[in-house]
Amino acid sequence: MRIELTDNNIGKEKKEDRKNVAALFPISNKSISELCQENENLLIFPNSIEETSDKIGDSCVLNIINTPDPETVQLCTGNIMGFIGVGDLQIKISSRFDNGKDDFFLHYMLQKVLSFNLFDLNHNNKEDEVFDFIMFMFPYFLKNAMRQGLYREYQYYKHNNSNIRGTIDIGRHISKNIPFVGNIAYSTREYSYDNNMTELIRHTIEFMKNNRYGQAVLNIDHETINCVNNIIEHTTRYDKNERSNIISKNLRMKIHPYYTEYHPLQILCLQILRMEEVKYGYNEDSICGILFDGAWLWEEYVNTILRNLGFTHSENKNSNNGKPLFIDGSGMRYPDFYNNEIVLDAKYKRLDDYCKVSRVNRDDVHQLIAYLGACKVKKGGFIAPLRDKQTFIPTSYLIDGCSSLSIFGIEICNTAKTYKEFCESMKKNEKEFVSSIKSL
Repeated sequence: MRIELTDNNIGKEKKEDRKNVAALFPISNKSISELCQENENLLIFPNSIEETSDKIGDSCVLNIINTPDPETVQLCTGNIMGFIGVGDLQIKISSRFDNGKDDFFLHYMLQKVLSFNLFDLNHNNKEDEVFDFIMFMFPYFLKNAMRQGLYREYQYYKHNNSNIRGTIDIGRHISKNIPFVGNIAYSTREYSYDNNMTELIRHTIEFMKNNRYGQAVLNIDHETINCVNNIIEHTTRYDKNERSNIISKNLRMKIHPYYTEYHPLQILCLQILRMEEVKYGYNEDSICGILFDGAWLWEEYVNTILRNLGFTHSENKNSNNGKPLFIDGSGMRYPDFYNNEIVLDAKYKRLDDYCKVSRVNRDDVHQLIAYLGACKVKKGGFIAPLRDKQTFIPTSYLIDGCSSLSIFGIEICNTAKTYKEFCESMKKNEKEFVSSIKSL
């Protein structure tokens, strides 16, 4: 069974028969942090969920709310988008700013943020949609992992020759070398690039080569091609008949203190290799999927536009590009975007109905005013998704008479029939957004 929802559907909760969503009760009202600890096959963007500014680790994927009808419940979502499955039950959570049919907006933001091409996602075939989508994520995870170096770990190898250089295996020696002809059975422990992790990546690469989109994904750019070739070069023990064995050996997740980016890559490889078999859940109790924090994704998408205009993007996670509130350098704040004239705060919220900035959430307004002081500028603004074209820029002046706050937005196309048409429309809308920033 497949259920389609939109993120943050408060007030528009979807009603379902209680018996149809019984598999969701164990995960409802649970925080994302709890779900990730209990289910290693659940992949969350961003990976460091505890270090995001909006603390998505404390939020829930969905809540189940009782209704007056004991046979019916409501499914309430938060700011999380993506795909999740529990056994045979499949959940797709789209952006509330999309038209809810083809989910072009989520795909477009991911394409811009993760720098991959979606080519022609098979939106009409719901069975293959998630599988194709997950494959397009592979280059991003592979490149992140390989930037930390090729994964190495100790491996045990069995030998039987006269060049002894390890621990003698008495039992194996007796069974193989009697009568004695000069060989000694022994084992070595060596630091090797050819291990269960790199073999898993190699099997994923070979699997994708035989997929209709996979070959194009593996050749998407020079860095991806180099990473793929590097993996192939160092996995000399690769045997296509060992795929099931390699998958089994990787079901125990590897958490390495240095190779941190290999953990999400390992999860993704397992999803790709096992998707043909089970699509979503591995058994009736397991949970797997790929989810995205809407606020994080919107901010990163806006950054792909503003970085070309010379804006600085703060990195709260890495404590980069912050601004202190006080003369002694304390009270560090991390505005989303700023330059010498204006500071901007990305908000994945509906702000297009507001004609006055004073109607925006008071905490958001207070935060932006603090950013004005930290950046020593007189102009500030919110950047939000829009349902319709913005006819004017709502602007309000603070009581000092010289500082102002505005609401900017990017119109989200809801009339496109194809993904190509959607992309072309969004490029025009982004240019209008840039013009509105420059004209203020």
